[in-house]
Amino acid sequence: MSTAYGSESMNVNNQQLTRMYMENLEVRVTAAGYNQVWTDWRELDYTPDYNKFYLICEGEGWLKIGDAEFSPQPGEWFLMPQGIKQSFSYTSGPRYTKYWCHFTARIGERNLFDLLQTPLWIDTEQDSGPIELFRELLKHHKDPAITGPLLVKSAMLKLIAHYLEHSAVTPQGLRPAAVSEPLQQVISHIQRCYHRNLTIEELAELAHLQPNYFIRVFKRQFGTSPIQYINKKRLEEAKLLLATTNLLLSEIGDKVGIPDISYLSRIFKASTGFSPSAYRLTFSRELLQVNAKNLSNEVFWAEQAISVR
Repeated sequence: MSTAYGSESMNVNNQQLTRMYMENLEVRVTAAGYNQVWTDWRELDYTPDYNKFYLICEGEGWLKIGDAEFSPQPGEWFLMPQGIKQSFSYTSGPRYTKYWCHFTARIGERNLFDLLQTPLWIDTEQDSGPIELFRELLKHHKDPAITGPLLVKSAMLKLIAHYLEHSAVTPQGLRPAAVSEPLQQVISHIQRCYHRNLTIEELAELAHLQPNYFIRVFKRQFGTSPIQYINKKRLEEAKLLLATTNLLLSEIGDKVGIPDISYLSRIFKASTGFSPSAYRLTFSRELLQVNAKNLSNEVFWAEQAISVR
């Protein structure tokens, strides 16, 4: 029984960690293009400090990523992660035509693909989405408008999301070594005890680190400070309670670990753009509409079942 509970707890923690990574992901595109390679397209045993996407459209060639060798075919989309020894080369057949981009994807100081177990390629033969996303990226990458960099980031995030979604990435895909056991204990402790007056000293002790160093390690690993993470968890719970209960704000404050309701109101509005009362009015009404729609659907199908009888 304890094993099952431990496994379930680990999956929950992995899901929370994965979402935290995605929320704090920072991307930067350094180069992108669509072209046919030259006959001298070749480089051996180099280790880039950026990630690469290659979407093969036509032609033949050869790639090596770490110890794995590939002869990519049209429709195959390859990920070549930073920090891994790589090689590529033109072969004697038709030259590759491909969409490509070089980019960084970081959470704090960590590369996203050091933290997630992702395949090095996926098949897109029946999926036009990647080509459309690459075209969007190239369009904005050449755009001199002041909003161009924002649109490039947006397109890059969509490309990464598409790759992950079609790679069957799950919360269990988080690499076991990505987060140290002490930091996993810290995250679990925050999830269980966010309603308490948690201190940096208490969390640092769990991680077996000196407090100031613990703060730096936490931010480097997760891209956010411990206090920001705790407050985010508290505000998520406050939003849930506002939308689903009739509890007073003071009662909600006690439950989420922020008993000072003026402070709770202030950080709640700074985070959501709503005062707590406005949030409750807006989202409890939406929840009622969703529940009413679900109930209506249940009644409809029940009536259909009765009529069939």
